[in-house]
Amino acid sequence: MSRETKSRLTPTETTRARILEAGMRCFAREGFAGATTRMIAAEAGVTLPVIAYHFGNKEGLHRACAQEIIEQYSRRLLPLVSAAREAANKGSLSATEARDWLDRILDALVKALTADAEQRLTTDFVLREMSEQGPGYALLFEGLWSPGIGLVADLLAIARKHRPGREEERAGAVMLLASLSAFTTIEPVSLAVLGWERLDGTRRDTVTALAKRLLDGLVGR
Repeated sequence: MSRETKSRLTPTETTRARILEAGMRCFAREGFAGATTRMIAAEAGVTLPVIAYHFGNKEGLHRACAQEIIEQYSRRLLPLVSAAREAANKGSLSATEARDWLDRILDALVKALTADAEQRLTTDFVLREMSEQGPGYALLFEGLWSPGIGLVADLLAIARKHRPGREEERAGAVMLLASLSAFTTIEPVSLAVLGWERLDGTRRDTVTALAKRLLDGLVGR
């Protein structure tokens, strides 16, 4: 949630947002099983009944965190993704046009990885969910991962002049998107090996260019 958006919230909404952020930090750090509502309440600076009032219980808060991530994704990437999906569904997209959409999606994804502290926090939460699958996992799968991978797979198929729906392109989409985990899941290792303090500026451009070279290989160029 941007600073500008936060400034427009009512006191009740501000409290809810603070609990969400604290919950996301605790779930990302401790996992769903390890995080407790007492821990989250202390981090948010509220009492346990306040968490119960807004979210019911720990499961409700976890699902709310997952839904907030989906909404953040919508604010950042939905216009691009929706336009790409509409173009792919028309059935008249050329291989070159499909590749252009894939380039734009990669640009947006790499930029999102280094956007701000909010994005870093949501990335940490999502990565924890991938391995532990708490109550919010199904929401993330249905609202984020499945449609995103499906879109990249369909565009990849069109770029290769194939009919969408083949297993090979779905696997290619998974591998292409998984390559970005070098700067999410294993970021500390990657940065240490490269001698970088963080991923920004020209280094982000380097990662984007390399991701597109991987895409070249999948497309067959």
